[in-house]
Amino acid sequence: MKVRAAEYNNVRSQLSSINRKQSGSLAVRDLSNLVKPEDMVTSEHLVTLLAIVPKYSQKDWLSSYELLDTFVVPRSSKKLYEDNEYALYTVTLFAKVVDNFKVRAREKGFQVRFPQMTYVYSLHLSDQVALIPRAFSVAKLKRSLILSFCFFLITILYSLLSSTKFYFI
Repeated sequence: MKVRAAEYNNVRSQLSSINRKQSGSLAVRDLSNLVKPEDMVTSEHLVTLLAIVPKYSQKDWLSSYELLDTFVVPRSSKKLYEDNEYALYTVTLFAKVVDNFKVRAREKGFQVRFPQMTYVYSLHLSDQVALIPRAFSVAKLKRSLILSFCFFLITILYSLLSSTKFYFI
């Protein structure tokens, strides 16, 4: 029983993990399906950062990102994606001022992420989306197996209790 319940919980957590990666705002969402390799500039001295800008502050971002530090490449910001609450922008700057830029951007209310290997564009993301119905059906099957096992145990217990006479002192 414990093994079946653990399997069911594992499948449910995988399903919720896939759903969480696909939905949600840009602040908490996985960005690997939004950032393509050609959007990123990486060299010995230049890096590209990802800025998550509130939707109502996009004009403020476009007018002020170049002024957040002196070593920001002018006109390097490009909008990659926009949802209901946030917009995702890239910005290119010199690697030596990344920390300073992050601090100043945070002071203005912008979230800045340093792109990691997880942000590289994922072509297999459609495979993960295709797994959702399968994971849902597996979870449903595991749940029905657990319920049928529980009903089986209840029937056995009932038959044992009905055939046994209890004597109370």
